[in-house]
Amino acid sequence: MKNIFVKLFIIAVFLGINFNCLHAQEQPQIQEPTETGQELTLTGQPLEIWTFINDYRVITGKTLHLTVQVMWKLGVTVNLEGVEKIDLSPFRIEGVTIGERQIFDNEHDYIVITYALSLPSDLKEGIYSIPSFSLPYKNEVNQTEGKATSAPVAIKKVPIMVEGKVDRDVVTIGDRIKYTLTVRHERNIKLLWENIEKLNFPPFEIAKKVVEKQTEGNIEKVAINYTLSLYELGGKKKTPEIPSVTILYYREPDSQSSAAKADTSHIETKEVKTVPIPIIINSLLKAVDVPLEGIKGPMYYSKKDIFLKGYLMMGIGIVLLFFLGMAVLRPLAGRLTTASSKPTGKTPKISLERLKNITTSFKFTNEDPVNRKNIHDINKALRIYLGIIIGISTETAQSATTASFLNYDSQKQLSEETLTITAKALKQLDTLIFGKHIKKETVDSVMQKIEEIIKLTSPKLA
Repeated sequence: MKNIFVKLFIIAVFLGINFNCLHAQEQPQIQEPTETGQELTLTGQPLEIWTFINDYRVITGKTLHLTVQVMWKLGVTVNLEGVEKIDLSPFRIEGVTIGERQIFDNEHDYIVITYALSLPSDLKEGIYSIPSFSLPYKNEVNQTEGKATSAPVAIKKVPIMVEGKVDRDVVTIGDRIKYTLTVRHERNIKLLWENIEKLNFPPFEIAKKVVEKQTEGNIEKVAINYTLSLYELGGKKKTPEIPSVTILYYREPDSQSSAAKADTSHIETKEVKTVPIPIIINSLLKAVDVPLEGIKGPMYYSKKDIFLKGYLMMGIGIVLLFFLGMAVLRPLAGRLTTASSKPTGKTPKISLERLKNITTSFKFTNEDPVNRKNIHDINKALRIYLGIIIGISTETAQSATTASFLNYDSQKQLSEETLTITAKALKQLDTLIFGKHIKKETVDSVMQKIEEIIKLTSPKLA
C-alpha cells in the first residue's frame, strides 16, 4: 500500500512538471519591464539609443519627461553637441538634463539625457509623435564613422485625465481607506456632476467625501477625497477592489450666446475611466488569534498572583486615570469660563488688522518664490476679511473662484464701487500667484486697490 502512494506521488509530480513546461511553451514571450518600463537588449551596434516616456498621455499644461539612454562601445566617441537643441516638434523642449558618463559593463559606457517636453496649447486633441533623432559617432579603433537613430514615441493629447489613488492597499475588516479621485481637464470641458455625485464603490461604503477645486494655469483640477470602509465581504470574492470609476464630460460649445449654451441637443457626451485598485484583506490576525485553552487546559493562579497582577494593577490604573482626567479637565474648565461667545480670530476688526499688518510689512524682492509666498498670504488675508463681511465661511472664501467669489454677497454688504475694485484686485492676485513671473507694477497696483478696499469697508466696522 505504501509503495502505491509513493508511485502516485511521483506520477503527480512528473505530470505537474510536464504541464508547467507545456504551459510555458504555449505562452507568448513577454519582456519583463525594467525600471523605465522596457527591456534593454544590446544589438551589438557601436552606438545605441533608447527612449522612455513617463506617460503616453498628455493634457495642456502638463510636462512630459522623455528619458534618452545613449550607450556606446569602448573606443567609440559620441558627438553630443547640440543635444539640447534638437528638433522634437511639435513638442517644445522646456528643459534638458545631461547626466554624467557612466560604466554599463566591461564593454560599454552610457549617458542619460532627460528632456522636459510640452505641447502647444492650440493643438487639438489627437495622437502626436515625438520624432526620432540621430547622433553621430566615430569608431577610433577602425576609424569609421556612422550615426545611430532613436525610435519615435507616440503620445496622445487628451482634454481630460483622471486618476485614482489610495493611501494603502492592505487593510483589515473595519479599517478606513482614503481614496483620492483626481480629475484634470481643460477649461472648455464640463463635467457631469450628477454622475459624479452618484458614484459608489461596492463593496466599500462611503463614510466621508470632501471636494477640492483648484486652477492650475489653463487647467481645472478637481480632487474628491473619499473615506471608504469595508465591514464584510460579499459573495465568494476574497480580494475586493475599488471598482473602475467612469467620469462623464462634454465639450462646451464655442459660441458664447445664451441660446447656444441652452441648446444641449447637439452636445456629445464622452467618458473617461480610472483603473480598478485591488485591496488585500489582511486576515493574518484572525488566523492566529485562536484560543488555545482547549489544547493546554486552563491555567490556575494563586490568590497572591491574582492580587498582585490583577486587583493591584487595576487600582494603580484607576488612580492614574483619575489624575490624568483632572489634569486635562482643569485647563479646559478655565478655557470654558473665560472664552467669549465669538472666536476672536473670526471678527472683522481682527481680520482687518491682520490684513493691514501683512500689507504694511510686505516688501518686494528680486526672488520670485519669496514674493509669491507673500502674495499668497495677502490673497488669503483679503479673502478671509471680505468673506467675514459678506457672511461666508473661511473655507468657502479661500476655495471659491474669483469669478464666483462676489456672487456670495447676496445681502449686498459691499457697495458697487467696492465690488468693482475687489474683482480687479482678486484677478490681479490670481495672475501673480499662477503666473510665471511676478511684476512689480502689478504688485503695486494690487496694493493700491487693497488700500482702497480698506478705506471703503473700514467705516462699517466703526
